[in-house]
Amino acid sequence: MNVKTVLLIALILLVETSVASFASFFLKKASGGDSKLGILLSPYFYLGGILYVISSCLGIILLQLLPYAIVLPLGSITYVWTMLISKFLLKEEITGRKLLGVAVLICGVILLAVGQI
Repeated sequence: MNVKTVLLIALILLVETSVASFASFFLKKASGGDSKLGILLSPYFYLGGILYVISSCLGIILLQLLPYAIVLPLGSITYVWTMLISKFLLKEEITGRKLLGVAVLICGVILLAVGQI
């Protein structure tokens, strides 16, 4: 793989995982409704759904560029974005355990990426 291809894959991966995390965030916001009808009427529900579709389309592009056994584990980067979103937008606490878990994920992603290049 040349450098341009690696950078393109990295960019698509970062966008795909961050969009997936924001999709989850908006669906969480939609779930705060009092009823199922309230959830269905929430604009956050539809925004989350649209973002999931975009994320899935980007995931399909990644599957065309990399083997399935690589793409799926790389998707765990979503948890990094989710932790940051929960900290800054939902004011949730980031514990040492969460940081350790994310560090282990990042190490795994690096090992997979280095093995692919």
